[in-house]
Amino acid sequence: MRLHHLEITAFGPFATTVEVDLDELADGGLFLLCGPTGAGKSSVLDAICFALYGAVPGDRNAARHLRSDQAAPDVAPRVVLETTLSGRRFRFTRSPAWERPKKRGEGLTSQQASVLVQERVEGEWMHVTGRIDDAGHLVGRLVGLTLAQFCQVVLLPQGEFQRFLRAGAEDRQRLLQSIFRTGRFGDVERWLAEHRRALRHESLELQRSVADEVARLSEVAGVAAPGDVRFDDPAGAPGTEALLGWAAGVTATARDEAGAASEELEPALAAAEAVATDLRAAEDLAAARERHDALATRSAALLAREPEVAEVRQRVDAARRAAPVRGLVAVVERARTTREQAEDHLSAALRRLGPLAAEAAGTLVLTLDDEVDPDVAAALDPAAIRVALADVRARRERSADAVERQRELAGIEAAAAARAAERAELADRSRALDEAAARLPEQVAGLRAALRAGSAATAARDAARHRREAALVGSAAAEREESLRRTLECAERDLVTARAASQDLRQVWLDLREQRLEGMAAEIALDLAVGGACPVCGSCDHPHPAPPGDDVPDAAAERAALRRVDDAEALLQAHSDAVRAAAENLARAREAAQGRDVAAWRAEVAELDTLLAGLTEQVDGLGAQEVELDLLEQRQRALAEERGEIAERSAALGATDDQDTVRRAELVRLLARARAAEGLEPTAALAALDEAGAAWEAALAARLGLDRAVEHERESDAAALAEAAAHGFADLDAVVDAAVPHDELGRLEARLQRHDQEVVSTREQLADPAVLAAAASAPVDLARVREVARDAQAAATELRTRHDRVHRRLRRLESLDAALGAALEAWEPVRARFEVADRVATLASGRSADNRLRLGLAAYVVSWRLGQVVAAANVRLSPTTAGRYSLEQEAGALRLLVRDEWSGEQRDPATLSGGETFLVSLALALGLADVVAAESAADGEGSDLETLFVDEGFGSLDAETLDDVMGTLDELREGGRVVGVVSHVSELRTRIPTQLQVTPSRAGSRLRVAHADG
Repeated sequence: MRLHHLEITAFGPFATTVEVDLDELADGGLFLLCGPTGAGKSSVLDAICFALYGAVPGDRNAARHLRSDQAAPDVAPRVVLETTLSGRRFRFTRSPAWERPKKRGEGLTSQQASVLVQERVEGEWMHVTGRIDDAGHLVGRLVGLTLAQFCQVVLLPQGEFQRFLRAGAEDRQRLLQSIFRTGRFGDVERWLAEHRRALRHESLELQRSVADEVARLSEVAGVAAPGDVRFDDPAGAPGTEALLGWAAGVTATARDEAGAASEELEPALAAAEAVATDLRAAEDLAAARERHDALATRSAALLAREPEVAEVRQRVDAARRAAPVRGLVAVVERARTTREQAEDHLSAALRRLGPLAAEAAGTLVLTLDDEVDPDVAAALDPAAIRVALADVRARRERSADAVERQRELAGIEAAAAARAAERAELADRSRALDEAAARLPEQVAGLRAALRAGSAATAARDAARHRREAALVGSAAAEREESLRRTLECAERDLVTARAASQDLRQVWLDLREQRLEGMAAEIALDLAVGGACPVCGSCDHPHPAPPGDDVPDAAAERAALRRVDDAEALLQAHSDAVRAAAENLARAREAAQGRDVAAWRAEVAELDTLLAGLTEQVDGLGAQEVELDLLEQRQRALAEERGEIAERSAALGATDDQDTVRRAELVRLLARARAAEGLEPTAALAALDEAGAAWEAALAARLGLDRAVEHERESDAAALAEAAAHGFADLDAVVDAAVPHDELGRLEARLQRHDQEVVSTREQLADPAVLAAAASAPVDLARVREVARDAQAAATELRTRHDRVHRRLRRLESLDAALGAALEAWEPVRARFEVADRVATLASGRSADNRLRLGLAAYVVSWRLGQVVAAANVRLSPTTAGRYSLEQEAGALRLLVRDEWSGEQRDPATLSGGETFLVSLALALGLADVVAAESAADGEGSDLETLFVDEGFGSLDAETLDDVMGTLDELREGGRVVGVVSHVSELRTRIPTQLQVTPSRAGSRLRVAHADG
């Protein structure tokens, strides 16, 4: 992996867009990422991680606040990184989730995170993916590292590895499991334990099945199970062959008992069957004798009821002959009733006619018998009734036509009155409209003049508002200018103070350095050992070592003084940046204030406020006046349209009056003629004629109905008399007397049928040969025969019960024997699998006697990985400590110890000094990086890690140790690797010429590539 170009916008402390050409930094192979504390050095590394993985290291990712607080509200946060992964050039563009201002209205709206991955192919950037998950899979496949591994291998956070060096075994195990993804071995260990538990449970279940089958077989057989069988251990052998042999013996014994029971049962069953046959014969004979006696008794009773049955037969015969005639008799009765009702209807119709019937009676002909009243019969001629009815109908049509004309005349007169009232109303409305239309032009002209004046006031108000806004901006700038002037003065005073303090501290450091150089001989003498070579002259004899002087500073004092100088210079740089930022802000504020003070701007604002108040009051009424003008113009148009409509309506009313006058005269003439013809008003004449017509129609219907009823009565009576004679009856009364209701006739016929059937049945049964033979035979002792049959059946039943019980027991034992075999067959392979799983799981958990280290599988793999890391770390640690220190791993554990070759003792890492801790931690970090990078390359899924960052920790090193560390970092550059050192230590600026400087400011941090050598 090689980084080429980085662009950061509104991300972390970078409020604007900053760019870094990482290829330029990589030319020397080693560069320094420096800047004051809090400037944003770590944010550069965060941006690289975010561009690749969409997240940042450690707790900063949990904060979910990646956008710069100093960026403009509408600037989107973004990171663009160009990098080479596995020989392919990619460009990653990522933006985190953030809140942007709404495009319409006020407030904020959420903007989702996004990503764009492009690949450079033949000089063109080609789209690869825009999906966040696809981008993550791509980086994981090409880099070969997770985010956590990337941060530990590429970024080398020294502070984290100090914690790793001094951490406990559990914390160190969790970290190594995360880096080397050894969790799968823990999963294997847990799976083995779970597999053993499941097989143990399955084996116990199958074992319980075997125990249950043994218990059932023992209970059914009534014998105890073998004593050497155990069921308390899932891996214990229960004696399979012994169990199967015992079950086979029990079953064979039961089979012998079943054979013996079958041999005893067969003769007993034959004897019982013979005795049962004799019993059935005796019972049949006794039953036949009882049946003959009962049939004889019933035959005598039937013979005694014969006279009564003959009388019933005669009554049923007469009822059957009367049944066909009874319907005709009912028809005659209905015809007589109909004729009487018709006579009543005719009498009522004649009474309704009254004088009209008497008037028409002189011309009617008699057509009825002498029994009918001659006056009534005279009025019953249908022809005369029809003539009178036709005359009434013709007169009614003329009267109905006259009534309709009378209604039409009344409608014409009512419409004429309504039109007269409407014409008067229209005239009044026309006069009112003329008056209203005369007043409108003057009102419209006045409103238009007022609106023209208001438009000029609106333009003046808008101009005043723009001037006021400009004045407010100038006033704010003037106020800011005064505040920034004071800020600049304070910043300049702080800068002078910081410069003086920095110079004083530098002088102190130079004095200490000079004093140390003067006493260097004594300091070197303190490190001389008997027989050891002098580092200056090389001699092994030290006759007169220089004695240490009083209050001579040592290297630690010099380093402390140098750190104070570095801190003072960093503070001086911060104050210098603050002065420069304050001066820039003051210049911009002075330019915006246009050379005027706050009082002048405020006076202009007050003047414009007064002007705006007057103009606003003048303009506020424009809306109401515009609405009023629009309403008046609409009113003018409406009045003109309404006056036209009134004129059209008046003309239409006059034309309708002319037409109705002609029609009215014609209707008056026709009504006079109708009154003369009837002598009544048309309405009264129509009502009288309606009544007369209805009366004549009722009389005609009653007369015709009576004729039909009389004829039907004569025909029905004749047919009934003929049918009665044909069935042997003298008249219709005899038919009525012989009739029997249908339900009663059915009961009588059923009674006769039952009697006849009972007589025939009794005769047939008495003639049965078996009954006759039983009556002639001698009686038997049925009780004695039954007693003998009971004794034989009891003996056979007892033997059958024993036979069935023995055979059921045999079938149950055979079934249990088969079930026991199946249970043992199912248990054997599970028991064998459990024994294997138990041995493997116990070994993997570290509790097996074969596991000498007593380590679980996951702990063993982590321990082995830690050994790789320690070996790789010692390769880095030995040169930087002149071979004094090396890391050792406690056998079979995750504990780390530091071996001091000078003393030959092992030390706890907590006893190391700050500088020594840094060296050991850096070596441990580099060792881990080497192991993870080697594993990634071996998997074939990752890429070469050509870029490496080492973060902080150099301030605790002396000059000589720092040289050794720089030598180690130089070695990391071999093979084209680029190493970035992240530090604010000023001495590194002189040692590492290529630098990426991070400078903080109020407007956001900035990045700059610098070269210390010019």
